[in-house]
Amino acid sequence: MRNNNIDTTKGDIKKNLWIMAWPIMIGNLIQVIYNMTDTYFVGQLENSTDAIAAVTVTFSVVFVLVSLAAGLGIGSATLAAQYYGAREYKKVDEVTYTSLIVIGAIALIFVAGGIIFYKQLFNLMNTPENIIPIAKDYFIIIMVGMLFMFIFFIMSGILRGIGDTKTPMIAGIVSGLINMVLDPFLIFGWGFFPELGISGAAYATVISRIFAAGYIFYVVLRGKTFLKLDLHNFKVDLNLTKQLFKIGVPSSISQAVISLGGTVIMGRVNAFGSIAMAAHGIGNRLESLLAMPTMGLAQAASSMVGQNLGAGQRDRAYKSGQYAMKSSFIILVIMGAIFAIFPSVFFEIFSNDQEVIAIGRYYIYGITLLYAFVGCRIVMSNVFQGAGAASVSMWLSLICLWVFRIPLAYALSYTPLGIKGVWLGVGLSFIVSFFFMYYFYKKGKWMDKVVVHNKELAEA
Repeated sequence: MRNNNIDTTKGDIKKNLWIMAWPIMIGNLIQVIYNMTDTYFVGQLENSTDAIAAVTVTFSVVFVLVSLAAGLGIGSATLAAQYYGAREYKKVDEVTYTSLIVIGAIALIFVAGGIIFYKQLFNLMNTPENIIPIAKDYFIIIMVGMLFMFIFFIMSGILRGIGDTKTPMIAGIVSGLINMVLDPFLIFGWGFFPELGISGAAYATVISRIFAAGYIFYVVLRGKTFLKLDLHNFKVDLNLTKQLFKIGVPSSISQAVISLGGTVIMGRVNAFGSIAMAAHGIGNRLESLLAMPTMGLAQAASSMVGQNLGAGQRDRAYKSGQYAMKSSFIILVIMGAIFAIFPSVFFEIFSNDQEVIAIGRYYIYGITLLYAFVGCRIVMSNVFQGAGAASVSMWLSLICLWVFRIPLAYALSYTPLGIKGVWLGVGLSFIVSFFFMYYFYKKGKWMDKVVVHNKELAEA
């Protein structure tokens, strides 16, 4: 298993990208499927529309909190990739120690805050009063298990940074299967299990995340990956902590504000009632399926950019991002067209409410048809982060969200289009945001932000 890591500073760029990307895609697909499994089984409950609305609003709040810590995880992956590319292998282990301790402590604070102030968070999103009691238990259970997800994110990101995308994939697959198997037993009380309803879906998710974190830790500590960790050497390196925050804080801000933007849009959706909320929630699940190939390509490109810039190979770094964008665009155009041709079919999988199905098709028309543009933007953001240009990614992402997406969504929602206007506004913002961000990508100045640079390799 030590050969799972890939040195992307050598060999064919296109081949390297796909070798790294496909395990990420499979892992992401499993995550999407088990999220959809949650939605499917919850959708079979007697109060399915309210239950799906509760899961949707919980996901929006949790995503904000997760993104704050996940941004620092991006910093870990970037540092690991650049040190690996620069051939400073011992530093990769030190990045891992520092990341687990620092990000783990921060994650605990976020988890505690989320549990204590859950009602205030729901109220900020204009959540209907009848939904809050349903969402409460689900939210708290999910938050309790969040630390294990953070550990999995950190370790997966670092392994991807050094070119090992297979180990996280295996952990994700088995974790996803555990979740899918447990869902019906815990939700409906099959066999000797109690009938827990929506809380059962939360327990299944937490149990699967505990396994994912435990598995990846076990594999690493057993020396079956490139990482050589020793529990006796776990300590915080102050210099690495500074580098981690230099990249991670802008990434955290970017992730959190983007998530907050989603919450702001969700707040507008909530104003249209539980039917719109349920349709939006199902649409989000379908959108995550579209994001699966893009995220695989984007994360692979981020690692390749980090490794190649660490080795001083700017041209390979630029071409890695360019090819990832082209591949993502083609795939998403095809997937978006399939969704648009059969919109009701996909919504019928998750809901038997005809009103939800009827309104849901407009989510497909407004967002998924234009998702190819946001796919390219996601790739560019990951490329910037892989280069260490997290601040560039942050500012561009903030502008795309708060200047384009939210104003367009809100403006069109107050027209006769109503909820359809929200989705159309989001879709139109994808196009504007793509051209805005691509202008900065073409200039190439983001490559000057590299944190680690081996001059000897660059001159070789």
